[in-house]
Formats: sequence, C-alpha cells, structure tokens
Amino acid sequence: MGNIRLKRFNSKKLLLIILVILGLVVTFYYFENLIFGRAPMKPSLSIIRVSSQKVPLYGLLELDLNVTGNFKNPFNPDEIEVSAIIETPKGETIEIPAFYYQEFKRELVEGRETLTPVGEPYWKIRFTPMEVGTYKLHVLLKTTDHTITSEELTFDVYESNRGGFVRVSEIDKRYFKVENGESLFFIGHNVCWFGNRGTFDYDEWFSAMNNSGENITRIWMAPWAFGIEWKKLGYYDLAEAWRLDYVIKKAEEKGIYIILCLMNHGQLQSSGLTGQWNDNPYNAKNGGPLSKPEDFWTDENTIRLFKKRLRYIVARWSYSTHVLAWELWNEVELTDNYDFDAVAKWHEEMAKYIREIDPYRHLITTSSDPRLGGLNGIDFVTVHKYGPQSFKDIAGVIPEIIENLWISHGKPVLITEFGADWRWFDNPYYYKDVEGVELHNGIWSSVLSGSASTSMLWWWDNYIHPYNLYGHFKALSNYLKGVNPEESRFVKIQAKVLIPSLLKREDLTEITIYPSLGWVKPAVNVFKIEVDGKVTNVSQLSSFIHGKAHPELKNNPTFIVSLPYGGEAVIHVNSVSRSGATLDVYVDDLLVESRVFKDIDGKNDAEAEEYNLDVKVAVPPGLHKLRFDNSGGDWLTFDYVKFTNAVAKQSKLRVIGLKNDTMSLIWVQNKDHTWWNVVNNMSIEPIEKVEVELSGFKDGNYVIEYWDTYSGVVMRTEEVVAVDEEIHLIIEDVKKDIALKIYRKTS
Repeated sequence: MGNIRLKRFNSKKLLLIILVILGLVVTFYYFENLIFGRAPMKPSLSIIRVSSQKVPLYGLLELDLNVTGNFKNPFNPDEIEVSAIIETPKGETIEIPAFYYQEFKRELVEGRETLTPVGEPYWKIRFTPMEVGTYKLHVLLKTTDHTITSEELTFDVYESNRGGFVRVSEIDKRYFKVENGESLFFIGHNVCWFGNRGTFDYDEWFSAMNNSGENITRIWMAPWAFGIEWKKLGYYDLAEAWRLDYVIKKAEEKGIYIILCLMNHGQLQSSGLTGQWNDNPYNAKNGGPLSKPEDFWTDENTIRLFKKRLRYIVARWSYSTHVLAWELWNEVELTDNYDFDAVAKWHEEMAKYIREIDPYRHLITTSSDPRLGGLNGIDFVTVHKYGPQSFKDIAGVIPEIIENLWISHGKPVLITEFGADWRWFDNPYYYKDVEGVELHNGIWSSVLSGSASTSMLWWWDNYIHPYNLYGHFKALSNYLKGVNPEESRFVKIQAKVLIPSLLKREDLTEITIYPSLGWVKPAVNVFKIEVDGKVTNVSQLSSFIHGKAHPELKNNPTFIVSLPYGGEAVIHVNSVSRSGATLDVYVDDLLVESRVFKDIDGKNDAEAEEYNLDVKVAVPPGLHKLRFDNSGGDWLTFDYVKFTNAVAKQSKLRVIGLKNDTMSLIWVQNKDHTWWNVVNNMSIEPIEKVEVELSGFKDGNYVIEYWDTYSGVVMRTEEVVAVDEEIHLIIEDVKKDIALKIYRKTS
C-alpha cells in the first residue's frame, strides 16, 4: 500500500458547498410545487357559494370557501385559521370558525352503508341568526405569515316560526324552553350509534320516533361511530363527520333534539368489556402524549389537542338548534383511576372554553357522577340507572332519584340512560320483557315526578325497535300534549291512600322490598315498614350483604315490621362471591337461621342467579326487628326481601304526580306490575276500590279524565267536588296502571 497524504480541509469551500446544496433544495421544492400543483407559499381565500341572501330567523346560512396555502394540517388552527366575522343588526360582533369539509354520497350495498367522496375537500361556515335584520359578514384567513380578508357580504334575516336554541327555564329551573318561549316535556330514548346500515338506520329510527311523539335522543361520538379523532391525533375523520351532519339534519327534520356526547368512558379504560385505551391515539404506544389514561385530565399537550377538537365540533355543529346540549363525557366515573378533583377541574376548564367559542350558548352536561352536576359549568344533571340489581321496581326508584338531585343541585334532572339489565350478553332480562314494562314504568314515573324528560331507555336497536315498543311513547305523548311545564309551575301532588283503622287478616298482604344500591356502603341500615306500604330509607337498601372481606362496605340491613297475625320473612338469595358466604337471620336479636352458601359456579358475578333461592323464616305476631347478616368470608346478593301479612292491600297502589291551581297530572300504578314480576310470571292481583285523598285543591268543581296509559286515550270522565281543599276518589280495578288529568271547572 502506498503513502496516503492528508490535505488540510478548507472551511470556506465547505461553506460554499452547503450553500449550493441549499439553493438546489429550495429550487427543487419551488418547481415541484409548480409541476405537481401543490399549494403556493402565499395562501388565498375566496367565497364560492352563499346558501341564500335571505335567511329565516334560526335558519341556516352556509358559506362554501376555496382556501389554498402551504399548510400541512387543515384541522390545526395554529397553522391555518379561517373564520367568519359577523356584525349583527344590533352592532354586535360574532366570530364563527370555519371547518374543513368533504362531501360524500351514501349507498346501501348488501345491507351495509358505503360512503363515496364527491369532489375535493373545501371549507365551510355555518351560521344561525338569532335576531331579525341586516347582517354584515366577511371571512378572515390567518396563517403564521399571512392574514387575508374577503370582501364584505350582507344578508337579511326575517321572522320565522322556528323555536331557536334550548335554554333552562328562568321561571321553573326544573324545565327547559326554546327561545321563542315554547316549553315542552321531552320524550325519547337513546340511539347512540348505528349498525351496518349506517345513517340509513336513522332514517328508520327517527321516523318511528317522530310518529310516536318522541322529541329527544342521545348520540355518542364513539370510536366506532361518529368519532372524528380515533385514527390519527389532530386529524379528523371527514366521513364520520359527514354522517353526523346527516343525522343532525334528519333530527331537525323530524323535530328531535340531540344530547351530543363527545367522549365515552371506554376510551380511557385499559381493560374490561368496554376498554379501548390500547387503541386510543392519545396512548403513547400509538404515538400519543399519554403513558396512562388518567393523565388525560392534566397533561397540557392533551388539553390543547382536545380544545382543538372542541373548536372543530363547535364550528361544524353548533349551528343546530336541535343540538340540545354538549355532553362532555359518558360515565366518566368508569375511567381508569378516577380522580374526582382532577376530572371536575377538567370539566370546568372545558365548559369555560366552550362558552368562549360557542356563540349560541348551548347547554353543557356530563354523565354520570351526580357530583359533577353541581359544577358551575354544568347546566343540568344526568343520571344512569340499570338493573337487574337494585332496579327491579323502576317506578319505586326513579321519583326519589329525581327529587333528591333537584333538591341538592337546583337544576334540571334527566335520567339519560336506564334499563332493567345493563348486560347485552347472557340472555339479559329485557329480552323477556316483550311488553316493555320497564320502558313504560320508566317514562311515566319520571315526567310525573318533576323531570323535564322521560327517562331514556338504553337498548334501542336490539329491543325498542325490533320489539316495536314505540306505542308507549305515543300514549304518553298524547297525554302530555298541550301541557307547558315551564308556565304550569307544578308542585308535587299530595296523595294519600286511605287505610281502614281496623284490618282483618284477609285485609293484609305481603310487601316486597327491592334494593336500590349496589357496591357502595349504605348510609343507613334500619328500614321501618308501615302498614300503608311506606318503607323508611328504602333508597339506602343495598343488594349486597357483606361478610368479613369488605368491612368498609358492610352495613347490613335491619327491618322493623309489625305482623298482627304473624307471617314469614323471605329473602331471595341470588349469588355469592368465590369465597362464599353465610346468611344469618336474627329475629329480635335471636339467631333463627344460619345457612352456608358455597361458591358453586366459580364466578364472581353478583347477578349470576347462582342460587336463585328463597330463605324463609317464620315470624310470630307482633312488632319485630329482623336483621339479615353475614358471618361468612365474603358477600352474597339478594333480589328482594318479602314480609307476608305486613301491609294493607290498599298499599299496593302507587300515586305520583304534579299539580297547580287549575290542572293536575297523576299516574296511578299497581306496585306489583313491575318488569321483574312480569318476566318471572308472578301473579299480579288487580287493585280494587281503593280510596285516595288528594289535598291542596281549592274548593270547587273539578273534571277528571281517566286515561289508558297504553293506548293514550281517555277512558271516561267524571266530575268531583273539592271540600276543605280535598278531593276523594275511588280507584277501581288497576291491574297495571292508569293516568288522571284533573281540571278545575271555570264555569
């Protein structure tokens, strides 16, 4: 090998080479843009369509825009921000963000929806005017380097009969009204996502809902339907956004208001049946900023990204008067390592941000931790309630939920999900409830207890629609037609079922008490049963009787009951934990029954019907204290406790309702007509000739309409007289339930 000589490198030559290379790169990039038609360096803006120069009040003005530029992400307002600056007739200025849009054509191919893009993407602005007169508008485009302003447009807004946006009533804060002053009860159920038929499902569902008088629903922006940010963080799915466009417009056409839920709990769940964290684009494993789900609430980069998504949502869908509310989360308390303080702070920040960018002031809510309903940024409280545990007598639970939350929060209370069974597997109970008893009792007991809306059943595509249960909504809609809840200033009806002072053995019957709580420690554990069927503290009865494993939850129940002629106490055991349990029954502190329940199915399922067994204890005549305890290793669950010969037969009648000085709405139910008794083929005896005392009525003449709650028609009418501010009625032959309307005669 020869000698190698190293020459000293010239730094000036190196600098020259670098400059030449940079020049070639810039030149190549410039000509590449020209050759391939890429966006030029300087952005441009033009308005290519205005939907109309004359717009009805609360109608839609839509602008299509041609925007060009060298931005990489049209969804990132840090790169490019397009908005309309609108001057109202009163001289106020409103800023409406534009949004990136793609038109699609939908087709149904072999039972499955397909979407085909039509043309190229472009930008849109949607605006709903809230006052009559002449408006001025121009469009503003901003990038990091440029600001462009369009020519000024004018358009006129004329009067219309459209209702406007939904607000909480100032007259009665339990209810809602629309801006034209109309107030109505909401009637509806969930239709949160579509199946294979996509938006074609909503053509069918919304038509059926409209025909049955329904006017409210809930829709999720879920990862599998309507979710716009699941494939790539910061980039939005224009096909799913188009689907939501279609569904919202269809809802407007059918008079249905939407609670639009922006996030579902599964997105921050790392395991379980609904966990989706592994696929979440916010997950660091997928290139996102978060190493664990609970960081979502506090990570600054995540908060910035989510606010950008909120901006797009508001830009695209806030125009709609039929978006009743933004629901920030579904069942947020089920997310991993739930921290109420962090979640509450996040909700306050997001609600504040939405109010800054939403010119229409849509209502804001979340679900379903009731404590979040107390936040200043949350406009109404939502609750979710499911069985089969703790919800076998739906009409016995719902009124208390509504009343308690109204008292604690002073805001509208809506039960936006409920059902006899939370499960969609293992043959859930609702499949057996072919009559829709759970639905029927849920919707009547809610609106007649002071809620602005019916409770909203969850199972839509596998229960309500295939079982054709829409008639329940139609009947209630007929009954409520013409009633203005805001102006009615309703109060709770004062009703008393009259019980004879002397009761023979044949005048008595059993009382069945269903638990209302699940895996929580009850606040109280003593329950007193009255002869008229009232049970103190019944909302605190848990379906779990705990043993040694969970002392922090143990507060097992004691019942105080009078059995004048003696009788039986019956507890229906459902299931036990894997560690087993020992049921101990005490009568007046004397142990009378101790039964060991071993785990026989290998499950840790509180609802598995592992035993499905009655344990009976004889109780002598007199007043007694019965305690149900557990000296075993872990929990057992029970479906109900029953005491025979404990209450008057008249106590089987439930009366709830609302009244004012001129009108009363009353629902009368046979307490035994529950979904649980129906699906288990229990004998349900009709209630006959029960006297009911209604108080608080001004003396005078009244007309009573008796309504069939299944057909929605008046069965008969009668006239009665109020004396000493009381009306006395004889209620006859109630096998299921009926409704009454009472009007004061004016002449």
